[in-house]
Amino acid sequence: YTHPTPVQARAFRPVMEGKDLIVRSKTGTGKTAAFGLPLLEKIPADEKRVRALILCPTRELAMQVADELRSLGKNKGVKVAAIYGGASMKQQEDAFEEGTPIIVGTPGRVFDHINRGNLKLDGCDHAVLDEADEMLNQGFYEEVTRILDRLPKARQVLLFSATVPTDIQNLIARYTTNAETLLLSGDVFTVEHIHHVRYDVSDAFPKPRNLIYILEKEEPPNAIIFCNTRDDTALVTAVLNRNGFDAELLNGDLPQKERERVMGKVKRGEVAFMVATDIAARGIDISGLEYVINYSLPEDPAVYLHRVGRTGRIGNKGTAINLFSGRELATYTVLEKKYGIKFERQEMPAPEEAMRLWTERHVREIQEASGSSIFEGFLPLAAQLKNKPNADDLVAFLLKYFFSRMRMEKAQQAQETEGREPAPARKTESRSEGRGRGGRDEKRERGGERRERSGEDRRERGGEKPMARPEHPDRERRPRRDEPRRERDAGAIRGPAALEAGPGEVKLWVNLGTADGLGPGSIATALEDAGAPLGKMVRAELRPTFAYVFVAEDDSPGFEALNGKQHGAKTLRVEKSKPRTEREPGTRPPPSPDAGPGEVKLWTNLGSDDGMDEAKLPAALEAAGAPAGKVLKALLRPTYGYAYVAEADAPAFEALNGKLHGDKPLKLERHRPRGSREERRPRLESLPDLPGQVRLWVGLGRQDGLDEAGVTAALEAAGAPAGKVVRMDLRPTYAYVFVADEDAAGFETTHGKQHGERTLKVERARKK
Repeated sequence: YTHPTPVQARAFRPVMEGKDLIVRSKTGTGKTAAFGLPLLEKIPADEKRVRALILCPTRELAMQVADELRSLGKNKGVKVAAIYGGASMKQQEDAFEEGTPIIVGTPGRVFDHINRGNLKLDGCDHAVLDEADEMLNQGFYEEVTRILDRLPKARQVLLFSATVPTDIQNLIARYTTNAETLLLSGDVFTVEHIHHVRYDVSDAFPKPRNLIYILEKEEPPNAIIFCNTRDDTALVTAVLNRNGFDAELLNGDLPQKERERVMGKVKRGEVAFMVATDIAARGIDISGLEYVINYSLPEDPAVYLHRVGRTGRIGNKGTAINLFSGRELATYTVLEKKYGIKFERQEMPAPEEAMRLWTERHVREIQEASGSSIFEGFLPLAAQLKNKPNADDLVAFLLKYFFSRMRMEKAQQAQETEGREPAPARKTESRSEGRGRGGRDEKRERGGERRERSGEDRRERGGEKPMARPEHPDRERRPRRDEPRRERDAGAIRGPAALEAGPGEVKLWVNLGTADGLGPGSIATALEDAGAPLGKMVRAELRPTFAYVFVAEDDSPGFEALNGKQHGAKTLRVEKSKPRTEREPGTRPPPSPDAGPGEVKLWTNLGSDDGMDEAKLPAALEAAGAPAGKVLKALLRPTYGYAYVAEADAPAFEALNGKLHGDKPLKLERHRPRGSREERRPRLESLPDLPGQVRLWVGLGRQDGLDEAGVTAALEAAGAPAGKVVRMDLRPTYAYVFVADEDAAGFETTHGKQHGERTLKVERARKK
């Protein structure tokens, strides 16, 4: 700071004098320095006792405040520790033992340390409640009051809050004495220096496409994109990355290591767009942020002011772009009438205009990447391609490969920056993969770097033979399970192999996956709930029925000890994953025997992971209503089992479909011998597609208790356009849904939404 902001100038003296202080000031006015500078001035550098406790609503804000206090006090040497959930308890305990006079933390973890006897507050003279209204909105009232009750009676309380609801008034009355109030924003909480723009979204195409069109028109170099739900953050991030925009999501599902990685990239300017929920982004300060985008307006108008206050800070200009729909009229009206915000209405660009802008952007990227060099060795090939009847298709393939390579290179550079080995190329939808578009300044730098390379180097590479075509340049999707195994094994493009562990890491196999309703963040929570060390999972790769979890070598025993523990009704299995080169051939279990004469072999979705054995499986089926004593033999696999019964008894067992075993719906069906698989009816996949239609693969089928009408209703309930399913081919575990080409995007946006406890999977079916 060259000059103090108003809140800093007015707060310094009362804090130095030891007065209790109530500060109402809008976001982005320098509040951390307002209390931090006087506290650093008052606390000796050699102090070992806890002298100041600062409570924040989120771990991100706690980390940010701690970092700023360290920066402000670096010349004095006062120690600062950040205390929050999801991080190592041991490291936090070490900070207390070493003697740290300033503690910044979230109420839950701070109260936990107080109860454990780790955090002593008998010498704490100063308590700061930062973003107090948001802290209480998140349900921390009880923790905050209990923490304040542990402080000495002769302490100073500093409360910073944008609003003063009843709970805040109660805190003021109970814990402050003759508090001085600073009202720096007037009675009306306003946001100045911000240009507010309103786009009325079009119902003619899905909302994510509206956002893409707006980004093409506005060309923001960076932005926080706010969503109201975690599902929306995942959807928006996926759509942005798929369309070449560099985006990362930040929501409550992310494990702490991943949250810190994302915030590190944001602060270093390595990512252009952060897609976040309000809680996850609370208090985050991004230097030089020019744009805030509201994918959906919040229900509470005050939250809008908090969101957009992250731009236009300390006199700088900012822009708030808002996607508006009729359901948000109430919020929009309050913002205009109560807070006096004037929205400039902008026209949504037409699809043709958005496509033109998209094309121009990609042409610029190609020109910047190529510089002024000429690739002589490829000119004859280029001339031949131009004269081919399918020249457009060939050029489109080359462009797709070019942009994929750019994304992969950027991902490798980002990983090297973070101190990790570059990972193999991943799917374009993967969040860990590099993105195709950063800020405008970054692109100019990239182009400049390429232009600085010597012309001789260009000519040498240009004169060589063109590089051999990569074996599989387009790894978009794995073959479906319904494709014959021989076709998949004979030249089918396989999905990317799982990453191997890095130096000092262990790769663990866990029998939890996306079919259990888990994601990268929630699997960490599930394992920690079962007893895994807190905050020790480095990263995870999820599959439908299992996951690979990467942890530090020292932490591996703590995770392996989860074997046999419960996750709901499921018994956990955790084991070290062997590298492919160490796996022994022939480790698969032997094929299950076929049914004997007069017998039927039934497949069921109960396996040893569900606590079954050869005696418990018949008992479980009988408890669900099967005839007693009719299972002739049982055979178990980890995720399923086989029950052999007499042919006359089979219908009674098949009638169990949909019955519950605990919380799990039962599935039973007759096992088809391998030789009979050729007798299945022709798949709709083998029939020609009709012009103007798109075939979508949907992860819902008859085993979910659905018929064609049920699948249609499930998709529409998740947000798909109503009445747009043309035809359907329903299978046991999935369905092919045919829709008109113009409706496909509306169905694809349901990918990741919930159907009961299932996460929907909707994607374009693979063409042979």
